Order: sequence, then structure tokens, then C-alpha cells
Amino acid sequence: MTLTREHFSLNTLQWITVGLGDASGEPGEVGWEFDLSTFLPKQPVILGQVKEAGFSSVMLEVLPTQTLQSYARVVADSGLRLSPGYVHIGLPEDFGRDHSGDAEAHFRWFDAIRRRAEETTFMGLDRVFLAADMAPGRPRIDVAAAVGHEADRARLDRVANIIGETAEVLKAEGVTPALHNHVGTWIETEEEYDYVLDAVPASLLAAGPDIGHLAWTGADVVGWIAGHAERISDLHVKDMDLSIAAATRAARTPYFDVMARRFFLEPGLGDVPIAEALAGLPEGFSGDVIIEVDKPSMEPFASAKTSWAWIAANYPEAS
Repeated sequence: MTLTREHFSLNTLQWITVGLGDASGEPGEVGWEFDLSTFLPKQPVILGQVKEAGFSSVMLEVLPTQTLQSYARVVADSGLRLSPGYVHIGLPEDFGRDHSGDAEAHFRWFDAIRRRAEETTFMGLDRVFLAADMAPGRPRIDVAAAVGHEADRARLDRVANIIGETAEVLKAEGVTPALHNHVGTWIETEEEYDYVLDAVPASLLAAGPDIGHLAWTGADVVGWIAGHAERISDLHVKDMDLSIAAATRAARTPYFDVMARRFFLEPGLGDVPIAEALAGLPEGFSGDVIIEVDKPSMEPFASAKTSWAWIAANYPEAS
């Protein structure tokens, strides 16, 4: 299909993870200032730079330090529209919780999901990316990334069940979830991603792939998009050095050791066949294509402008 520039949005990761290579990745460390009150005055400045770079849309991300009303005002002042945000859910047992026989505890496990649904509908959206949470101990972060480390079919069945329950919670609130793959989670490899998509009805759960994370695991992203095109509601796009991806998979390298290298790149500067993959989307695709640069290879504003330049060079304005 022919995408236009208006299909594209930006996740403001450039400004959030600029120092992540020197940090652990834990909230509050360098690169994750967005969970601190000191980030509040920076938010409108960043959104202004997103607009100035050329984007008309930014990914929904309500800061934990602000109300929905204050976020809505900041977004309105920026002149940007919003694209779907992101929510994750973990296995209770991964977090030391036993919900057997405790219906109340299990119900409350989805409180954050209901809050994200509320944020989504308050901001006028009806779609959200849904991912598996990263388990404590982070074996796929701290031991080996992008190789399906410690794969377990029984655990994957439990992940599929919790994703299905979460999809039902979101649907009840008027929000359609799109399953999101992410290196470091229990839905990491192409096989795991397809398994969960097959386990949950398409009527409950759309597909919301990150083609960069799929490529990191060695998947054929062009073939994957073509084979799942009708189920995709929205997607994330990132570029990277795939020679580093292959070498670090072979060496079973931890996530942040990969990220500390010049691995993530602005669109067009890496090896992921982004345009070829996006060409497999169906005619009439109305979702959002969200550009992500997990760690910029240049100053954040320059990274955003470089990202938009790739879009402008490859896609026309809407007619």
C-alpha cells in the first residue's frame, strides 16, 4: 500500500534514553528521568521539538507525575495529535504473587491496565499496544537478549492466558489491544510472538509488532508483515545495525551490553528493511507507524529531524 507522512508518529525515546548506555536501565537512572518531577518542565519543550522536526503525531505517554488534564493541555499546546500508547502485564508468579483461590487479588492485578484504558479513552484513542512485562531477575535482559533464553512452553501458555485476560479487560473498557513483541520479555522471538497471537482470538487481540525487535531476533520482517498484514492495527519501527544483532545473538550478550554499542540507529541508517516491510501493509491501512530510536546515534533533536527526513524522502504527503 502507499503510506503517507501522516501515518507516522514518534515515540520520544531519543530524549529519554540518551544516557542509557551508562546506566542500568532501572527507573530513576540516567536516561529514565521521565518518572521524576524534574522531567515535567522538559515535556512541552520536547513535544515542541517533535513538532518542529516535522512530525504531526506523538505516542501517548502520560507521565506518572501528572494528571490526565495537565497532559491533555500540554499535548493541545504542542499542536500534535496522539498515537496509541503502551501497556504491559506480567505473570503474577514472576512477581511472587499466588492468586490461586484469591479472586480479589487476581482482579486487582489488572488495575494498571484499567488505568491505561482510562488514559487512552480520555485522550480520544481506542487502541493500545500490549506487551508482556519483563520478569524480575531479567534473564533475557541480564543474561542473553534476542535468543529466546530460557524458553518454556508451559510458561508461554500462562503468558498467553494472561494476555488473553488483559485483552478482555481492555475490550470491556472500549480499547482494542495490539500484541507487541519486545526483546527482553517472554514474547521475544518470532515463534513466541506467533504462538500467543494464535492462542488469543483476533477478535480480542490485534497485532502491533515492533519490526526492529523482530529483526533483532533474526526474523524476516518483510515476510512477517506480509503474512500478518490483515491483523496489524499499528506498529513500531526502528532501525539498527543487524551485524551487531547477529554477533551479539551468537555471543549470547545481555541487552544493555548490546544497547551500549552504536546499535540502535535512526531510520535509514541501519540495515532493517523498513520500507520493504511497510509495503506489505494492506490497502486502506489506517493505523499509526511509530518511529522509535531506542538510543539515538546523535543529539536527540537531530535524531528526530533525521527520522523525519527519512519519512519525507520515502513517503508523500496525504492527498
